[in-house]
Amino acid sequence: MNKLAVLAFTLLVFLSSILWYLASGSLNEYLKSQIQLQGQHYSKQTTSLALADFSANTGIGVFTEITLANLTGYQSTYALIIDEARLELTFPEPTTPHKGTSAFQKKQDSITTIKQLTINKLTLNSEIKGSVQKEKQNNITQLMTHIKNQLAQDYPAFYPEISARLYAQKKPELNADAYTKSHPDTGPIIEHKQTKNKRGKPQDRIIIQAIIINGFELSIIDKDMKNTIHLSNVQLASIGGKLGIVSNQVGGEILLALLNLAQKQSTDSPK
Repeated sequence: MNKLAVLAFTLLVFLSSILWYLASGSLNEYLKSQIQLQGQHYSKQTTSLALADFSANTGIGVFTEITLANLTGYQSTYALIIDEARLELTFPEPTTPHKGTSAFQKKQDSITTIKQLTINKLTLNSEIKGSVQKEKQNNITQLMTHIKNQLAQDYPAFYPEISARLYAQKKPELNADAYTKSHPDTGPIIEHKQTKNKRGKPQDRIIIQAIIINGFELSIIDKDMKNTIHLSNVQLASIGGKLGIVSNQVGGEILLALLNLAQKQSTDSPK
């Protein structure tokens, strides 16, 4: 091999190393931005993340200091705090194509399976305002409403009843209940357009098989009285079923599952 060939090979290796470094750094920044953007998109509250560190070699990702800002008018600065979350995934495998699936879609569609999402410590702050039952407001319930409404707008097929209600609100001349009763074969009124094939963009889907919370702390504030609930080794239901959900939906579903845990514990706790 002559000197010119050696120099070319050396430069190729050097440039490949730089590109891999840049790609790894870009991936972590992308993951960080996605968590923050999806959290804010669904909850309408600022979502922050200190660090995202994912290894493409091991399939393990670690995310530290995740916070969800509380609603205006409540005492706590944050509604949700996660000190560290760790996920372990398997790499995408081609999905089993459905009948009528194009050859392009067969190649592009894939499912990423997260074998386990482990949260080291989850802290949730639930606050109740108002003295009269009808006037009482709870920050967790309000946040869950924001998330469900946004999920129903983005993915109406997953939330048909909420989607029908939102659609009826936008079109007051329609009565969703009356229409459903007079047309029982049509189901709920849903503003749902057929998704067009996105050429060149794979329809990546995600399944989370298990969500484990090592330590859970729920603070409940009601009329200047504070009650704290501590739980350990909490396991939540899987997300995505067998076919998975698109990656942009995952953030909303995870938030909803975590907040639902707070709502359930608040309901079950002795008054």
